[in-house]
Amino acid sequence: MVRDFFMKNKISKIQKQVDRKFNLFAFNFFVKAIKPFSRFFRRVFEASQIRQVFGVLVVSSFLSVSVLPSSYCTIQTKIDTNLTSVVVSDFEILETEQSVRLPVDSFMVTQGFSFFHPGLDLAAIKGSPVYPIMDGKVIAASLGRFGYGNHVLIDHGSGIKSLYAHLAKIEVQEGEKVTQQSIIGLIGSTGRSTGPHLHLQIFQDGHWENPRAFFEGYFGKKLASTR
Repeated sequence: MVRDFFMKNKISKIQKQVDRKFNLFAFNFFVKAIKPFSRFFRRVFEASQIRQVFGVLVVSSFLSVSVLPSSYCTIQTKIDTNLTSVVVSDFEILETEQSVRLPVDSFMVTQGFSFFHPGLDLAAIKGSPVYPIMDGKVIAASLGRFGYGNHVLIDHGSGIKSLYAHLAKIEVQEGEKVTQQSIIGLIGSTGRSTGPHLHLQIFQDGHWENPRAFFEGYFGKKLASTR
């Protein structure tokens, strides 16, 4: 009888260990299985803001980027609108006759332009001023708790626009004309952000442009962190 008791106790312990391992395996499998869908729906959620900024064509491209494999370096999406296509590429260099400046004085590059991240992240001290990369007109100045957070969109003419996201404070209004010396906002961490930084996007004629390539092409040297 004692022997049977210890045998049952041992079997019970083994079953508990097996159950724990199975539960852990099932949990890990579940997390891996839903991760792509989580990423996709997070981008669907943020797409509403992109639609307001750039329109339906860019949204279709943005959502395509969310689900296509990262081995693709370029995507092109065509839909039945007046516009024809959107191309996201690492190799496009924007040309402009206007003078250009960096949007912040002191920064650290924390994330560059890529297939899944069509912008440039510049970490900076919270509250630091943010400037337009070129003269232009503010066409959107929106407060937000998700996605881009507080963000400003500027039209520089010639089909060129720039977006400044995750601002702690917006210092301009829609319709306001700005110069390179205008403070359009302050560095912050609003929206989907893990720390104080500026998320910069440059957009021209249906194309997301690589901000790093844009600055390096204009200044003729590599973009390096200044902090």
